Order: sequence, then C-alpha cells, then structure tokens
Amino acid sequence: MNQHSGMANLWSAICLILTTSMLGWITLRSVMSETQRSQQQLFAAQALASSESLLETAIAQIDSVYSGQDIAIDAAFWRNASNSQCPSTLTSPQWQCLKWTPSEAVMFDNRISALAWPKSIDVTNSFVLFVRDVRMAPHKIKITAQISLNSEQPGVGSRATVQQSLYIPISAPWTPPALEPASGPESAECRPLEWRKTFGNITPAQLKAISTAQLQTGLSALSQPSRTVYWIDSPLTWTQSLGSQNAPVALIFSETACALQCPQIASQAAITGMVYFQSANACQNPVGLLTLNPEAYHFDWPIGIDASRVQRVSGSWKNAGF
Repeated sequence: MNQHSGMANLWSAICLILTTSMLGWITLRSVMSETQRSQQQLFAAQALASSESLLETAIAQIDSVYSGQDIAIDAAFWRNASNSQCPSTLTSPQWQCLKWTPSEAVMFDNRISALAWPKSIDVTNSFVLFVRDVRMAPHKIKITAQISLNSEQPGVGSRATVQQSLYIPISAPWTPPALEPASGPESAECRPLEWRKTFGNITPAQLKAISTAQLQTGLSALSQPSRTVYWIDSPLTWTQSLGSQNAPVALIFSETACALQCPQIASQAAITGMVYFQSANACQNPVGLLTLNPEAYHFDWPIGIDASRVQRVSGSWKNAGF
C-alpha cells in the first residue's frame, strides 16, 4: 500500500506541476498578447495623431490659398492635378485629383507655400490627396491624409488615413433672379442683361474658375459626362453645338471677347442652355438663345452657409481609407 500510495502522490505532484506550468504559460502568453496589443494600439494612435496633424496642415493650406486672394488662385493650385492621380474608383474626367507626397517636389505658385510634413514618416506610403468633382460640386474638396511610420519609430509600418471635406469660395448659393416682363424691340442701342439678374450671387470670376477647372480635367462637349460651363475670351464666331435637355450649358462671352466686337453664334450651332454676353459694347443675348436654366452653374449649398470663406463640411470627417 505504501508503494502504491507513493506512486499516486508522485503522479499527483507531476500533474499538479504540469497544470501549474500550463496555467503559467497561458498566463504569460496572455500577458504578452495583451502587451503586444497595447503596443499596436499605441503605434496606431501615434500614426493617427500624425495623420490628423497632416490633415489639419492641409486644411490650413487650403484656407490660406482661398482666403483673401483672387479666385484665379484656384487654377494655380490645381495646375498639376490630373485624373491619373485619382483613386481607381474615380475614373470619370469630372474628377480632379491632386496628390502630394513628401518624396516628390511640388512646383508651387509663389502665392502658395510648401506643405509641412511630419517627421519620421515613410515617404513612399504617406500622402495628401485633394479631390473634387468639377462638374457637380467644384466648391467642395475632399482631403485625404495618410501617414505611415518609418524605421525611426518603434511602430514602423503603422499607418493611419483620415479624411475631411471642405467648402471653398469658388461658387455661391444660387438665388433665382427677379425676372422682368419681356420688353419690345430695342432701337439701335442695346441694353445688356445685368449679371446679377441672370446669375444671382455667383461672380464672373467664380464661373471663369469653374470653366477653367472643367477644361483642366478634360471635360468637353464630347466627353461623358460633358462640360457644362464655357468662359470664352475670343470674339470669333462660335460654331460648336453645345448642351442637351439633360445637360444644359452656360456659354459666357467675356468682356475681353466683347470689347473687340460682338461675338456671333453660327447658324448651324445649337446651344441648349444659356448664352450670355458680359458686355457694355451694344451686345445682348439673342432672344432665341437665351434660356434661364441654372442647372449648369447651380451647385448645392447648405442653407445659411457663408460661401465666401473656407469651411468644413459637417459630418464629413472619417477615420479610414477611401
């Protein structure tokens, strides 16, 4: 009995030791896993903080570009934009994309300062991307900022991406003009239509900037979707048909064009939308071509927003990829 009792006690002791060792190993693995998870969360938080910092810097950059400067700065800012810089989900020419990376030198206009990048980042996997729809919403920019930590950081490879959309003062809320009854035939002197009665609060400079932006992206009368705003500085006779019932256009002959002579619309050119002469040189809209249709230059704005300055789009902040 004593021998069997000793063997039983020995096996019990061995089992107890094995059980204790197994519990200790499981506890150690749990502690190590929790420590690793905490480190990963710390590194992710570090990357997120850097990406948020970069996003705020980019927003400040946009604010400095569009605040207190001529709207022509818009063309200078987007000068190096191209559809090839857009995400693969945005292939239409209506999308204008501008991607900045710390590894590439960006040629800036002298009115635009260089972007300040955070330190200790992986230059091959960090970027700021500016995106807008120049056909449907040229006054709205989505900014995406991505940061990846480099080997100087304990959390090398950790990455975070954040987004924020902004309204920029390239348009204005459209207000329907107060239409006056059509008058009888004029004498030799023509009275041009007032700009505000036709276009509301949107300015000539803003429409010219929108026209330039659409041209930069490759929108045209033949593209899909088609271009909607045409700012024309040439006094030559216009020969191209533009617009359709589903996609009307705004064709504006500028003061530059009208100063030389009154531009003409060729008889074979069909314009669906609006033709406007920005002129005090006895030019006016031919009755057959004038259609008050704001769809080509009417862009949605929230009620009561101040369209004269850069503002964040409420609810557009996002923590993730595209």
